Amino acid sequence: MAETESIFVKILTPEKPFLVKEVSSVEVPAQNGPYLVLPRRAPAMKLLKQGVIVLTEEGKTERYLTTDGVIKIRDNGCTILVKEALNVEDVNLDEIKKRLAVFEEKENRGEPLEAPEIKKKAFLQAAVGYFEKRTVP
Repeated sequence: MAETESIFVKILTPEKPFLVKEVSSVEVPAQNGPYLVLPRRAPAMKLLKQGVIVLTEEGKTERYLTTDGVIKIRDNGCTILVKEALNVEDVNLDEIKKRLAVFEEKENRGEPLEAPEIKKKAFLQAAVGYFEKRTVP
């Protein structure tokens, strides 16, 4: 990316760094609407809602479905902190449905879900909806 300006982006989850790379732009699902981060952007912090982060590099886009979180923009870079992220291109819809079924089975047995499980279930439901919508012709 030597010819064009770039911004350094990190997507971090509690388990590990999910993604670290240079891109030409980052679009995030901020609480108050989509927020575009370009090189040399003024410092900022934004709350993120669950949604899709779009990274653009040399005209190509990558999409990541994420939970809610925070983005910090500073020094021509941005750090995105989320609980979970999925690369849209690498997702196995059947695997997501299996993970979701575990929570649904627990509820069907009359066992209440804990707060983290409720959030995880909501994220998986959103993922199923997003990916099923993408596969409709």
